[in-house]
Amino acid sequence: MINAIVCIPYLELKEPYERCIRQYSDSDIRFDVRHVIGIREALEDAVENYDIVVARGITAATVARKWPSKHLIEIELTGYDILNAIIACKGRYNPKRIAIVYAETLRCDEAMLSYLTGIDIVVRKISNEIDTESAIMDSVSSGIEAFVCGRTGATICDANGFHYASVEVGKEAIERSIIDAVTAAKTMEYERSKSVLIRQLLDDNADGEIALDAEGNIIEENSVASTLIGPGLGNIPEWKDALKSHAGIEKVKIINNLPCIVRYIPVFHNDKAIGVNIIIQNSESLRESDSKIRKELKDRGLVARYSFNDIIGESSRFREMADKARRFSLVQSSILITGETGTGKELFAHSIHAASPRASEPFVAVNCAALPGNLLESELFGYVEGAFSGAVRGGKAGLFEIAHRGTIFLDEIGEIPLDVQSKLLRVLQEKEIRRLGDTRMRHVDVRIIAATNVDIKKKVRDGAFRSDLYYRLNVLDLQLAPLRERGNDILLLSDVFLSRYAAKEGRRKPSLSSEAEELLLSYPWPGNIRELRNICEKIIVLFDGDIISGDDIRSIISVDDGSIGASEISIESLALSGIVKKGALAKELGMSRTTLWRRLKTSNVKQ
Repeated sequence: MINAIVCIPYLELKEPYERCIRQYSDSDIRFDVRHVIGIREALEDAVENYDIVVARGITAATVARKWPSKHLIEIELTGYDILNAIIACKGRYNPKRIAIVYAETLRCDEAMLSYLTGIDIVVRKISNEIDTESAIMDSVSSGIEAFVCGRTGATICDANGFHYASVEVGKEAIERSIIDAVTAAKTMEYERSKSVLIRQLLDDNADGEIALDAEGNIIEENSVASTLIGPGLGNIPEWKDALKSHAGIEKVKIINNLPCIVRYIPVFHNDKAIGVNIIIQNSESLRESDSKIRKELKDRGLVARYSFNDIIGESSRFREMADKARRFSLVQSSILITGETGTGKELFAHSIHAASPRASEPFVAVNCAALPGNLLESELFGYVEGAFSGAVRGGKAGLFEIAHRGTIFLDEIGEIPLDVQSKLLRVLQEKEIRRLGDTRMRHVDVRIIAATNVDIKKKVRDGAFRSDLYYRLNVLDLQLAPLRERGNDILLLSDVFLSRYAAKEGRRKPSLSSEAEELLLSYPWPGNIRELRNICEKIIVLFDGDIISGDDIRSIISVDDGSIGASEISIESLALSGIVKKGALAKELGMSRTTLWRRLKTSNVKQ
């Protein structure tokens, strides 16, 4: 609520002002109308408790001088009001010379008034009661016969028997002053509300915030800042250097025995530094906030669960693809990861995000093959309330919105329907999504990592996958080697998996015999690392001995497949292509003659 006082120079104005107030006032402002003249004690008592003062003449001049912080609405006299007073004075006294004695804010053209009235008009401007008396006395001495003045001047004229006519406040001036006061009240109420909101925002912030002007005076600070640094800027003197810097300054400082990050940000207006904003971040609160964010993301499954430390291998093929993935993690471009089932595509996607500048932001993984097209679209892009039957109240954010500033991993990208592909292309091109049923576009900042185990190029050739989307996704390509091409990584991974499952089951880890190792090395691993992990778990569950023999491995592989599975094609193809000598074929496949014999037998390839 804004409080306003209307200081009227004579009681006859009370009823017109109150009538005008009833017409124009509203709930944002409360008016008091009071008869107050000049600088009497009543004026001081009246003004002190009000936000807006409506006054005229000397009263207005006094308020402006003594209470500059008060919002003053001056009752401005019109030329019509002055002319009426001159005509009234002429009618009563028929003077030849009239002095208009009024506050210094009065604007009038004495030459024009003289021309209109046929009277010699002079204007004497005053600012207080003493000035008023001096102006009247001096005017009498210079031959002035009558006065046009306000109520202070009228009092002096009455006391000395001088002729005068008072300037009365007309209806137009009354209305204008009240309308201006109501407008000012609305602005003040808005600014107060905004100030309260900003103050609350500052005080609710966990960081200390200080705004300085160019001289280092504190314009605003929140409670956190005042608690941290106390009065003055003794702990943070670098603001002067920041004022000269266009880029700002960041320092690590000890404040109240706490390590803090202090950022000095210069503020410019018309290319001139006008002040500095200082942000003080307590490292302890930073850690707590970071921990809270990471916990929430983890609880929602929106963090990378693996890093490059979880990817195991020593072979040249492994080092090649791991080094490539690490380089990819440092940039923002889209990545397409290809490879057979079980080669670790999701593991690499997690690791790339965890090593990227987006590591602290969400990591959202979605298996595109696990959802039908219409459901996949609503999951990726979200929907508004009423978009379709069963849409939740209030709508739902899609995975792209949830992944904003982070990474989205689209596994099995080759299975996305063509209509969804076109919308995915828009995200890559425009960085915008539109929820189902919505007309509004929403900006998203998301890095896309896609993966597939199918021949995506063939899908492009067959028209089952958009070529423009393929090239947008395949900015950076990472092809993961199958396990059979990684040599001794098979044994390295076997050792890790056996240790892991032995510990899980509370057993001692067994060793592999040389024959068992040879069998693992020669097996084609159609299921790749996932299949190797499963076999190691079976070894721990099924065998109690300290040594795993070749027969043990054969029994597990035999139980798994009953045949060699995916490798049949490659062996049969090699056999039919003319490599029929067992020695040459074994060398080509990187296995012993015995293993090859068993494989050819189970593959039903003619020997």
